[in-house]
Amino acid sequence: MNHKKTTELNRAAWNEALGYHQRARNNALQEGFLRSDFTTFNRDCDDVLIKKLKSIDFVGKKIAQLPCNNGRELLSLMRFGAKAAFGFDISDVAITEARSLAEISKLNATFERVDILELDSRYDGFFDFIYISEGSLQWFPDLFAYFAVVARLLKNGGEVLIFEIHPFAYFFDYGFDFEKPDINLIPSYFDKSAHSYPDGLDYVGGVRYQAKECRWFLHKLSDIFAGLRQNDIAILSFDEYNLEMANNTSAQFLDKFPLSYILCGKRR
Repeated sequence: MNHKKTTELNRAAWNEALGYHQRARNNALQEGFLRSDFTTFNRDCDDVLIKKLKSIDFVGKKIAQLPCNNGRELLSLMRFGAKAAFGFDISDVAITEARSLAEISKLNATFERVDILELDSRYDGFFDFIYISEGSLQWFPDLFAYFAVVARLLKNGGEVLIFEIHPFAYFFDYGFDFEKPDINLIPSYFDKSAHSYPDGLDYVGGVRYQAKECRWFLHKLSDIFAGLRQNDIAILSFDEYNLEMANNTSAQFLDKFPLSYILCGKRR
């Protein structure tokens, strides 16, 4: 399947999913961003992220998130002192909500509905910092092409922080039962094929629905590292955690496997 077809399928799937997310949140974000101290970095797994973010000087910086979903994390990042923020996402519904949240928060954030791989040259060398959050990389089958955009948008010396689901954690998406283990339920770590979420993308309210078709992809850690290095982004640090991000792992196994990671890099 070509890139354009994949993009349009995912765009429709996310436009559908955002309606479920908005109903589940019931205006909590809109009410929250009325307060100057509001942040969505309030889960247990966000403690390690906040510690990393506090070590970065954001004052006067221009930052971006791609993809940004409905902008809630990017707006929360601005609480660390950034001068301006820019969010990019494929979903029309997500960007509409992000613009509304930016207006409510009165933060200097701009949001654009775009295929990230088709971002034009206006933003070349524009950003001091780019944030990539959980569940982002899986929507890009070609990480070299994706990180080429990240590198192009960063200034020389600009930084990137990836706070992502660990590839190992995806194994538990397939109903693996530790009490009655079936190795056939675990996908190959080397699988390059497209996957879908037939029961929907409502990770907020947990509603299962007959979803529009989408396409996502597994990635090895070595592919992530290579995609960065081959695009002149030096890896400064890489830390793995047993912190649950995707609500797909029984608590009794949280200390057994790497479930998330933070990677910090710099554009050379």
